[in-house]
Amino acid sequence: MNTHKRFPPWVSALLLLLMANLGWMSWNVYQHASLRNAVKQFRFEVLQTNEMSGVGLFDVKTAQPVWTRFSEEGRPVIENYFFRGKEVFDITLKSNRPAIYNVYFYGPGRSVTWWLNAGGSDTFTERIFYNTEGDFSRNEVWYNQAWHRVDRRNGGNGIIVDGQWHQLGFDTNGMWTIKAPAAVK
Repeated sequence: MNTHKRFPPWVSALLLLLMANLGWMSWNVYQHASLRNAVKQFRFEVLQTNEMSGVGLFDVKTAQPVWTRFSEEGRPVIENYFFRGKEVFDITLKSNRPAIYNVYFYGPGRSVTWWLNAGGSDTFTERIFYNTEGDFSRNEVWYNQAWHRVDRRNGGNGIIVDGQWHQLGFDTNGMWTIKAPAAVK
């Protein structure tokens, strides 16, 4: 006579499912072990300014930013990307306007070259240069398939084309245009 009671079939099925789940969890932890290190390297923060709220990802060791995103009234406004704590790229979003991109190239000292698509065009339209002390050096605009140095005269920005100064303006596509030169009196 058999004195051992058999387990109901549902207990066996439950034990098999439990073992399969534990096996899956241990395999998943093993496969994603590198994620635990990433969690230790970065810190996520909620940011607040006077007019905007945002979130940021920061390096734990250096406390320097890696990525930030700010919103105004729930709408994304600007997203910034950093390398070694310095901003290298950002995207500015405005309602009913194309996105504006800014890229920063750092040189020796505090020098930086800033490229931007000022009017939201699909190409970079302006470069701003700062010297090794971080002071403004010069400004260039993309016009007629070439970079032109901006020359400020009579309170306006312009460029020299064919030996004549022309005041700058924007067209509806966010590209630089020039006005006809004023007649010399």
